[in-house]
Amino acid sequence: MDISRRDFLKIFGISVASVMLTRCKPILVTPSPTCYAPLPPSTVTPAATSVRERLRQCWFSFDDLAAATKESGTTENNYGAQLAADHRTALDEMVARGELTAPVADLVQEAYQAALSHVWRSNALITCYEPAYIDYAPTSAQVLVNQSAALEQVATSGTIDPATLETARTALEHDLAWYALTDQEIQALYELLIEGQQTSSEPFPTFEALPLDITPEAREAAQFILDLLTGK
Repeated sequence: MDISRRDFLKIFGISVASVMLTRCKPILVTPSPTCYAPLPPSTVTPAATSVRERLRQCWFSFDDLAAATKESGTTENNYGAQLAADHRTALDEMVARGELTAPVADLVQEAYQAALSHVWRSNALITCYEPAYIDYAPTSAQVLVNQSAALEQVATSGTIDPATLETARTALEHDLAWYALTDQEIQALYELLIEGQQTSSEPFPTFEALPLDITPEAREAAQFILDLLTGK
């Protein structure tokens, strides 16, 4: 069955228990009939003084989204939708000014929206999943959430350790390389891994161990996020 990446992001947003700057093993899941818990009310991100600051606020709002999701009694992810729209608007402003290319902006937006979806679903008490498919989407999205939290702490501490930045850069480049893949390339990767697993006793590789080519756009998008979150 051919399932696009965006469909994976919509139906496979399960929680991944991972610590900051680490990754978990891939999770095998398939959707049962939809069952969604109540979701958060919409709240608007406070106004910021610059387009880059507005973007930073979006990336530093994952905890707010998680809290709102747990507390909400609605069935719509209005806050997440507002954050995604604010983020897209800010990126479009940067593209219009020539500060960012459209392909890189699209890649950053896709990654951010995947992280939003993951945070929302991870806190919405969704439990209707049964083992079946391999899916790296939740782990990939969790990398972005972890890096955002880690780099926010780095930025507020006032001291940036080069080793920490290099670790973050490596994680972000690998993660953005995942989002740079087309739906067809991801489908082919899953099929290849499943075929290999059927003829071998080896477990599926972790997300970190996936051999991904880092495209120029992925490298630029990772650097953009790194600079954004550290206030450069």
